[in-house]
Amino acid sequence: MTSTSSNSADSSTGAKTGPALPSFFTRYQSRIDEALRAELTGLTPEIYDIHRYYMGWQEIDGSDSNSTGGKRMRPTLALLAADAVGGDLERATPIAVALEYVHNFSLIHDDLEDMDRVRHHRPTVWAVWGEPAAIVSGNAMFKIADTAAWKLRAAGVEETVALEAEAELTNHSLKMMEGQYLDISFETEESVNVEQYLDMIERKTGALIEASIYLGSLVGPRSGPDREKATALKAIGYDLGRIFQIRDDVLGVWGGEETGKPVGADIKRKKKALPAVHALSNSTGATSERLKQIFRTEGDLEAEDVHVVLEEMENLGTQDYCQSMAEDRWLDCKRMIESLELAGSTSEEFTELGEFLLVRES
Repeated sequence: MTSTSSNSADSSTGAKTGPALPSFFTRYQSRIDEALRAELTGLTPEIYDIHRYYMGWQEIDGSDSNSTGGKRMRPTLALLAADAVGGDLERATPIAVALEYVHNFSLIHDDLEDMDRVRHHRPTVWAVWGEPAAIVSGNAMFKIADTAAWKLRAAGVEETVALEAEAELTNHSLKMMEGQYLDISFETEESVNVEQYLDMIERKTGALIEASIYLGSLVGPRSGPDREKATALKAIGYDLGRIFQIRDDVLGVWGGEETGKPVGADIKRKKKALPAVHALSNSTGATSERLKQIFRTEGDLEAEDVHVVLEEMENLGTQDYCQSMAEDRWLDCKRMIESLELAGSTSEEFTELGEFLLVRES
């Protein structure tokens, strides 16, 4: 593991802070933030103030905010992929911006679907402005992504490549929505197996991560796409998407302060994520029946039931199982990265990213 993927402690408090973001994120930060803000420049209806709030630039009252607004991982991956194929960041910036707005549109709706009142330690859109406003502002943000993608041509991307990129963005956005629907539908399914779970996360989370790396490598080169290399990078994005979501599911059960969720948060909501799928599939006898009964309960689970599920997961080694699945996927992904000839230090940076995703705490 690289040094960026090791836990650290705050010098003044001794508190565990978790691994830092890979250092290459800072290389693209100002470009991404400037381009994201530019999409909303001059747009005055209140709906865009909701967007500025959600992106971390404003407070509820419209005053300036210092909120981070998230990692900006998807646009960062798009620009890293453009660098990896020796591309031009200017050409890749419109699609990077579009990807981030698609992602945030999905989060606005996801907060509503899950009735989450807090994200990134701030109240969510529906919790402040109500459910109808969350639906409409989320839809509007999705269209902001379209307006960003249309700027590909102005950035020098050829018409045929721009059209292909826009089609890929649409297709991967649709896959993301398919995955979100599957995730919701699993909550009422008594039995979900690992194969169904993997199919769901490949759509819900993997689609945009895969698209980020693929689209950055597609539009970046001035001489046109290197199809073989773009396809290989797309496969790397596919695996990184799986790793990201499996780790997310671990944090949803065993996360701490950095996630903003209490231990057992996803169990309380009966999420059929990988830990629950493993426990329900591997428990036996009376314990198996008890778990099934618990997950059939209407509404959120009581603390006692959450404890029962956590205890059985401990007995079954569920956390180790989930982490091992992510690590196995990473070994395959790392081999693919090492097999490619990528520009500059980007091969090492993709490796740094994968190792971070395995151990991230938020």
